[in-house]
Amino acid sequence: MAHRADSHIHLIENGFDGFFTGRPGVNVDEVKCYDSLAREHDVVATLIIGFEGAPGYVGNNDYLARIKPKYSWIQPMAYVNPLTPPTLSDLERWQQQGFVGLVMYTRPEQDAALPNVPEAIWAWLAERHWLISVVVKGGDWSAWNPILDRHRSLRLVIGHMGSPPRTSSPPSPDQASIALSKVIALSKYPGVQVKLSGFYGITEPRHDYPHTAAWPYVQVLADAFGVERLLWGSDYTPCLDWLTFPQTYNLFYKMPFFSKQDCEQIIGLNLLRTLKEVTGS
Repeated sequence: MAHRADSHIHLIENGFDGFFTGRPGVNVDEVKCYDSLAREHDVVATLIIGFEGAPGYVGNNDYLARIKPKYSWIQPMAYVNPLTPPTLSDLERWQQQGFVGLVMYTRPEQDAALPNVPEAIWAWLAERHWLISVVVKGGDWSAWNPILDRHRSLRLVIGHMGSPPRTSSPPSPDQASIALSKVIALSKYPGVQVKLSGFYGITEPRHDYPHTAAWPYVQVLADAFGVERLLWGSDYTPCLDWLTFPQTYNLFYKMPFFSKQDCEQIIGLNLLRTLKEVTGS
């Protein structure tokens, strides 16, 4: 069995409000809890998705920088808002702290601000193979086409399968392709990868493991990007409201269009290969 590598988790110092570890009366050390899961499930690398998109989470980037040296599996990614893009000094500081990429959550106003991000920022990110993890929340994936046309080697990582519509029954292949058409259009850029994460947010009910209603989405993404550009993401800690941790990766073995070798690539080998290109080790 190959090592596992998780492309999408959150570590919040005081818990993620509204989810299990942030509920009143719950006191969970999210880092130690994940460390125990990582040891049990042989997770050797994890992308930590920084989040400062609400007042209660300001300072999360600094928190990730503080805990990075304590755990070998932590690969932090710094939250940024395209409305106030980072400077080259910010990027260099984060690189010194061990960060491997940036995180964006985009709505229409953030999409509109992407052209204002200085070209020097995109060039710095492309040259160092840094990852750009993006979750679109009401925005438009096509906003990335002009940027990727100019910087074809940028490492865009599409979060949560591109956020297709939630469904309680499997869409037809044509319906799935239409729902993800703007995501599929990004497959022509060699540096773009897709996270197979957040299944609880795409199926109804949320706890409907193994999420067969979402399988057509997965298949059209696999057809477009190839298995080698798909990454498992547990979405810890929010996932724990509806699933056990091993369910977040075991569902791939139940999908008839994936072989065991495909699953091992998705669950670990693909991300480990990508991280070697970022960190050089």
